[in-house]
Amino acid sequence: MNISLLAFSIKGCILSDKIEVCLEEEGHTVYSYASEKFAVMAGKLPIQKLESTVARIFYETDAIIFIGSCETAIRTITPFIRSKAVDPAVVVLDEIGKNVIPLLSGQMVTANELAYSLADQLNANPVITNGNHLGGVFSIEAFAKKNHLNIVESVLAKEISNEILYGKPVGFECDYFIEGKVPESLGSEGKDAGVFVSTDLLSHPFAKTLHLVPKNIIIGLVCSPGTKASDIEQFIYATLQKYQVPLTRIGRICSIYPLDEEPGIVEVARALNIKYQTYSDETLQEITGNFTGCDSVGDIFNIDNASERCALRGSHNGKLVIKKQEQDGITMAAAVKKLTIRF
Repeated sequence: MNISLLAFSIKGCILSDKIEVCLEEEGHTVYSYASEKFAVMAGKLPIQKLESTVARIFYETDAIIFIGSCETAIRTITPFIRSKAVDPAVVVLDEIGKNVIPLLSGQMVTANELAYSLADQLNANPVITNGNHLGGVFSIEAFAKKNHLNIVESVLAKEISNEILYGKPVGFECDYFIEGKVPESLGSEGKDAGVFVSTDLLSHPFAKTLHLVPKNIIIGLVCSPGTKASDIEQFIYATLQKYQVPLTRIGRICSIYPLDEEPGIVEVARALNIKYQTYSDETLQEITGNFTGCDSVGDIFNIDNASERCALRGSHNGKLVIKKQEQDGITMAAAVKKLTIRF
């Protein structure tokens, strides 16, 4: 994950150094910030104005760790909170590292797991307040987040979550390979309500079926600089409709690094609540496969077959389900990522 650390005092900077080492050892990429008057001395990126810094990093990072007060974190992130599908996890620590609090998306596994991991390494106290994680109770939202699944019936999800929390029997069916042990709270037969991991929304294995749809189709998208967001969005919708791919299946939009801050693509990704990621030329050239001729838009950046390469890279060398489509300076492809459901 890409994780941003924000510290506001000398003690906070010292704790930030410890956290940075722990996170990097786990393979995370860490961007460490500090208040401007401490940044140079502490060797960190300066926070010239907190609101501006958070506005810039909020949609570009997977997690933000505030070393300070919950009040500071809450007041700062509130204007930028949009959806659990795109918001980063936000965790708060006091400057002496005594307590670790998952603040935003606290019921999601990413925030809580990060809190547990930090607490373990810092010998701190993880403050977990949502019921579904207490006592090891299965959490639908955490399970969906971990496996990149779209919760189709949100109201029913809350109802079934409550049934699990209070020990009522709930069924479980899955169309994919499962890794790990299915929790005892989930059965398979004779249940009135149940969870169904599938792309088949017409099937209802239970009287009350909660559908969890995999978001394992990755879009590769390249456009000419300055392309309007409305044109990009219309092209995406038209292409997905042509190939009968539901928008709910899309897990990420991937492009080339020169378009990392391309306004049209960034705006569309935010509007659709889809993560946006870019790759360097070197990374994309490592992707091999049978590509569909030249990519005229990618050629602008000296990257051949850019849209298909981006889709394959984002899907970890999955299978192309939409080969290169091109229209008015926009090219798009899509690949499906192999899926394993993990408990």
